Amino acid sequence: MEEIQSQSDNYRSSSSSASSPTSRMPSSNFFYLRKPGSLRQAISFEDSPEWEDTDVGARVEEGGDSINAATTPVSPSLSKLNSGSLPSPPLPEGAAVARKNAGASVVWKDLTVTIKGKRKYSDKVVKSSNGYALPGTVTVIMGPAKSGKSTLLRAIAGRLHPLAKMYGEVFVNGVKMHMPYGSYGFVDRETALIGSLTVREYLYYSALLQLPGFFCQKKSVVGEAIDAMSLGDYANKLIGGHCYMKGLPSGERRRVSIARELVMRPRILFIDEPLYHLDSVSALLMMVTLKKLASTGCTLIFTIYQSSTEVFGLFDRICLLSNGNTLFFGETLACLQHFSNAGFPCPIMQSPSDHFLRAINTDFDRIIAMCKNWQDDNGELSSVNMDTAVAIRTLEATYKSSADAATVETMILRLSEKEGPVLKSKGRASNATRIAVLTWRSLLIMSREWKYYWLRLILYMLLTLCIGTVFSGLGHSLSSVVTRVAAIFVFVSFTSLLSIAGVPALMKEIELYACEESNQHSGALVFLFGQLLSSIPFLFLISISSSLVFYFLLGLRDEFSLLMYFVLNFFMCLLINEGLMLAVASLWQNIFWSVLTLITIHVIMMLAAGYFRIRNELPGPVWTYPLSYIAFHTYSIQGLLENEYLGTNFAVGQVRTISGFQALHSAYDISPSSNSKWENILVLFLMAVGYRILVFVLLHFRVRKNVSLRRLCQCHRNSTT
Repeated sequence: MEEIQSQSDNYRSSSSSASSPTSRMPSSNFFYLRKPGSLRQAISFEDSPEWEDTDVGARVEEGGDSINAATTPVSPSLSKLNSGSLPSPPLPEGAAVARKNAGASVVWKDLTVTIKGKRKYSDKVVKSSNGYALPGTVTVIMGPAKSGKSTLLRAIAGRLHPLAKMYGEVFVNGVKMHMPYGSYGFVDRETALIGSLTVREYLYYSALLQLPGFFCQKKSVVGEAIDAMSLGDYANKLIGGHCYMKGLPSGERRRVSIARELVMRPRILFIDEPLYHLDSVSALLMMVTLKKLASTGCTLIFTIYQSSTEVFGLFDRICLLSNGNTLFFGETLACLQHFSNAGFPCPIMQSPSDHFLRAINTDFDRIIAMCKNWQDDNGELSSVNMDTAVAIRTLEATYKSSADAATVETMILRLSEKEGPVLKSKGRASNATRIAVLTWRSLLIMSREWKYYWLRLILYMLLTLCIGTVFSGLGHSLSSVVTRVAAIFVFVSFTSLLSIAGVPALMKEIELYACEESNQHSGALVFLFGQLLSSIPFLFLISISSSLVFYFLLGLRDEFSLLMYFVLNFFMCLLINEGLMLAVASLWQNIFWSVLTLITIHVIMMLAAGYFRIRNELPGPVWTYPLSYIAFHTYSIQGLLENEYLGTNFAVGQVRTISGFQALHSAYDISPSSNSKWENILVLFLMAVGYRILVFVLLHFRVRKNVSLRRLCQCHRNSTT
């Protein structure tokens, strides 16, 4: 305690310009906050402006234990701020939402989260956290990096990875339960958006994936979400832009990701870092928008690392974390008073959030240690030179013995004892509807994104044109057989290798699937069918255009049925390639390793296809069994050669003739049966189905596990020292 007292005294002396928050700040240079323990009055440090907006808030009846909706002021008019402070933008048109939302109270009690290490659950990321969130309010989980903010948010929302274990209780409207589908929304720090769609289109397709009912009803829901997030000016603009137009700014993109969850009209909304990568103006606009959203009755809980003074003034409650420990939970002004009572008053010219993080962020100790011999113009490195470990212990001990902690315990007891309405699932769209929506959306995306199939179509046409011109003018003599076999091998192998150019586009689809699946907007089977059905028209267009160019330049047999078989065979190869790329991309979820793996697989399949050495002469243990049998090149080339040469004869001299089978026997291993080429088509079809089944398994297990594990590792890195 002597060490703590000496450090506190040292901090007070170095912050001589600071005083108590009730006397040191003029209202013209600060923000407006509520009194601790009161939700009904807005106050500043000296005087309070009039409130322009009154909306649905929440209060606890004195002497009772029930929560009732009340008409309470929720935010001051930002235009009341004097010119001495940073000017704030006016509320955008459409920011006020007319529809009221019946929110829900959320209580977490003695919440502890551990992550499984090499031996056991040992790493405590969150330690005995207590808090609550009320309808119509904004509750913020704040702290430096490695403090456990995201982990606590996910624990409250019930979205922890299986490797993380949670202890404690979470109550929703006084009931210990998991929140059902549609009753809450969760927005990750980084959300995959579709750049080729407009904001309205993106939200509309999201509504179709999430909501049951008629299409006209979903249009009205989308309009409400756009108005709620103040996106009216961007509703018809492409999210990612195009070559002649820039995409949406980062602030608007963040609001689009939040609006996607609002189409379900959730009663509780969890947001991980809504101000992530936003400048001060965009952050303030985002916070004003969220404040207006909370004024409709929705319960908002989100994490934040740092905020400006104006943004800080819009918070209702703060849960301050450091190394998993709760240093404070309560209202914003009470947090300032708490730091002052602990001996760390906020200096006049410093933002409260900056001051909080400075006091509890251990990284500052390293900075001071590095620069301890350097002095600024005033002879000091910083006005804050206390040991952060001591500050953390002081703040934690002060909070545990304070009236704020007792008030929180009383509030948690009241909210958890009285049961309110049980949250119910709002229903969801059927799988058939989701497949149809994903198919149509993917068709629209693929038609607009030139990197998906249009670029591949151009590359395929150029490649087939090159191959066709190199091998043109072969004729139909016996001497042309070996060269024509080489041409068909090159066509099948090189076009299959060229399909790897579609990996980045498929990776985007997998990322989008993982994002939508985490919020239960999609599923592995739905995504698989939607992607397959939407890709078939483009793959067929590529197959028929490339086949026509190659077929006639090479001078193959001029029969329509043979041409159609050639197109069908090549179409099956493209389907197999698409499934193989999806499987590898789902396995690695990394463009570099996916491309490297696919190139290796294709090269090995080309070696085992029976061209460089006839299939029955390949070494048995590896190259014949199993490589030559799992290489789709083998069946494709064999079917195309059988399609071309079975039923033909070649003259040997003036008297003797040999069949096409005999002519090919020494160049490639084919079957003399007339049905063999259809058997090869069947094998190719089964391979395409088999790869899709493999993709389903990988999507269902690997992608979900990897995404959750990445988020768990991210939370672990951000929650441990």
